[in-house]
Amino acid sequence: MKHQQVSVDYWAMCKAIIMYGGLTVMGWIMMRLFNTVFTLPRRMRAQQDHIQNTLAELQRRFPDLNITEEDLQNAEKELEEFIKEEDTKNAITESEITEEKTGEAETKVEKDIAESEGTGGDKKPTDSSTPPQIEDKKTI
Repeated sequence: MKHQQVSVDYWAMCKAIIMYGGLTVMGWIMMRLFNTVFTLPRRMRAQQDHIQNTLAELQRRFPDLNITEEDLQNAEKELEEFIKEEDTKNAITESEITEEKTGEAETKVEKDIAESEGTGGDKKPTDSSTPPQIEDKKTI
């Protein structure tokens, strides 16, 4: 038997790999879609039943908490009014604070002027040549 030369067709191999890979991916997608079509309604129904059971239990445990859509709308309106009231209170207190700060600043300026004139204050004049004394305090 003679030796035969074998030639490898790389292009045909690549086309086959790509085609079989694509078919595999498409098959996997189809399986997932079929699974979703058959299991999703069951899951949705179970979730809805769970929500209804939870709400029924809450209504049984807390009968005074039956909230309607009108109650929710009224609560939103009350919340908006409350926020507006809080904003006005905050604005008033901020303006009072700024007035107090300016009043304190004016009194400090008046005290400084009085001290510089020598009419007010009982502070001792400090000599610039001697450094201030530092007291040694032990920390606990």
